[in-house]
Amino acid sequence: MVNIRGWLRFTLLLVFLVVLTACSRGEALEPTMSATDNKTAKSFSLLTDIPIPPGAKLDVERSLVLGDLDRWTGRIILNVDQSATKAFGLYQSEMPNFGWQPVMSVQAGVSVLTFTRGERAATIQIEGHTISGSTVSITVAPRQTTPVTGTGSS
Repeated sequence: MVNIRGWLRFTLLLVFLVVLTACSRGEALEPTMSATDNKTAKSFSLLTDIPIPPGAKLDVERSLVLGDLDRWTGRIILNVDQSATKAFGLYQSEMPNFGWQPVMSVQAGVSVLTFTRGERAATIQIEGHTISGSTVSITVAPRQTTPVTGTGSS
């Protein structure tokens, strides 16, 4: 006769390990803070114009970066150890310290912040995880300088 309790324990342990492994996916990043924050140095050498929270992990499979330093374009996906509310506050207060001017922000289930800096625009989306932490998606691209013409009928 099969030991049902032992099998159930083994199955639960296996499920727990799979979930734990899936949650820790990503490349660890060094935190960056503004020049006014002396707690940590800018040590993530690829991107120097956005804040990287402590404990952030880059989701390499879902991120795309073209260029480097202050000239990059693309999207980075970060898994952070902070709640969505705390991550929202961090980006709202720290982006101006990196030279970004706020355009708009909405704090909700999926929060969105938009900034401009010179000829570039950044959109940050923050979504809380069910258990802990949050996912931060930062998209940076050249600003559109010409108006978009509509394709609808008048």
